[in-house]
Amino acid sequence: MVQILIVTVLVLCCAAYWLQRLAPTATIPFWRALAGSLQGTQAFPSLRAKAERLATPNGASSGCGGCKGCDKKGGGCH
Repeated sequence: MVQILIVTVLVLCCAAYWLQRLAPTATIPFWRALAGSLQGTQAFPSLRAKAERLATPNGASSGCGGCKGCDKKGGGCH
């Protein structure tokens, strides 16, 4: 029973990570809800700041891991 819970949590964390990397705009409602719920408390100020940054459309990465320099010298992300 405990192994099933651990594996489920691990798979959900991996899915959330890749969803954030590949489709960051899909996770904006989650980050807004998390930032709103942490707004009233003083717990986890760094998590609240990161959630607030990711809750804004320009704070989220633009996909492809938010790589920088994609347009330099005709190169791409990969």
